[in-house]
Amino acid sequence: MPIDTHAAFREFENGGFDAKQAEALVRVINGTTAEQSTKADIQQLREDSKADMKEFREDSKADMKEFREDSKADIQKLREDSKADMKELREDFKADIQKLREDSKADMKELREDFKADMKELREDFKDQFATKADLRAAISEVKADIAVATNKMLLGAFGIAGLLFAALKLFP
Repeated sequence: MPIDTHAAFREFENGGFDAKQAEALVRVINGTTAEQSTKADIQQLREDSKADMKEFREDSKADMKEFREDSKADIQKLREDSKADMKELREDFKADIQKLREDSKADMKELREDFKADMKELREDFKDQFATKADLRAAISEVKADIAVATNKMLLGAFGIAGLLFAALKLFP
């Protein structure tokens, strides 16, 4: 609100202020009114604030949309990488199981051959040690019992490995 400084100066002089006091008071009042906001200033500030808020909302929406798209892309990449890693692990696991099977077969073959050789040697030893057929038959029966026990142990060991392999294949197809 504009002020008539000359009229205010005269009014202060008529009220008993000397010229210096009246002039100082008019300067103070004029400076104060110059810093006061008008309705138009407030309205402009309100409109500017609304425009700034609208721009901020639009920028925020755009940033959020970009963030969502980036997140979706990152998640998709993570899924693909995880699938590839899982596939590689399965293949490695299958290869390890296959290697274990082959090694087990080789070990079983070697055990059979060793067992056969031991049996042959035992038979020869028994033939030399036992003069009669009855003694030989008794010794052979004893060896057969030992063979049955050893065979059962070997089969249990083999089925234990096979059972583990079967369970692993069922868990990790």
